[in-house]
Amino acid sequence: MAAAAILAALLPGAARACVSDQTEAARIAIVEDNFDILLADGRVAVLAGFAPEPAAPGYGQFRERLAGAAVRLAQLEPKPDRWGRIPAWISTGSEEDAGLAGEALAAGLGRYRPDPAARPCRARLLATEQAARAARRGLWDEPKLGVLDAADAGAALAAAKGYLVLEGRILTIGERRGRLYLNFGARRTTDFSIVISKRNAALIENAGLPLRKLGGRRLRARGLLDRGFGPLMEITSADALELLDDLPGAAEMKR
Repeated sequence: MAAAAILAALLPGAARACVSDQTEAARIAIVEDNFDILLADGRVAVLAGFAPEPAAPGYGQFRERLAGAAVRLAQLEPKPDRWGRIPAWISTGSEEDAGLAGEALAAGLGRYRPDPAARPCRARLLATEQAARAARRGLWDEPKLGVLDAADAGAALAAAKGYLVLEGRILTIGERRGRLYLNFGARRTTDFSIVISKRNAALIENAGLPLRKLGGRRLRARGLLDRGFGPLMEITSADALELLDDLPGAAEMKR
């Protein structure tokens, strides 16, 4: 089934768009290997909420078919990012209102990324990713690319790189030097931990996830892996976390 058809089956056609309806006409010149989108007018756009996985089956073909496509574009931030890219929602008109990001996620060509500009579409894009994961589409059919076990400090985690999704049960919680650590193993130098600044921890707890009460709970996190001081993932937003089991007072954070 084509990715657009998959997405149409997931999302009702009458659903209200999760982005502004203030769009402009644009044309894609090329899509780079990293999924930066070069527009015909010289601007460079990046899909909000989408972390591409170039190793996913079908990734190259998806990029190639977008070359020359006429699209509708909504710029989601007033200024480009630090790389000069416009955070955007882009649609070719062949998919539902989650746009190209939703179509690519439905095909398993990347992972949901919790960009601030993508927050209105978070629930929809996460649901699309989850459906692709359940159906083992694209990257989700590749053991080394799928959801990694946060308790596994072996070959899979050691070889992992780039933007990742990990999940596991939190063993301990610690605080030091202005940071909160959610530890998934007993050894900090070899086992995976989530690190959150106390400022961001306060924001996440205000969003409904009581971080200091998560001992023994299962959590899914997404972000970049840092191996400088053991396998760490720094989290800055509640949007990067999904609680996978019941916790009173945190129901809104569950998937």
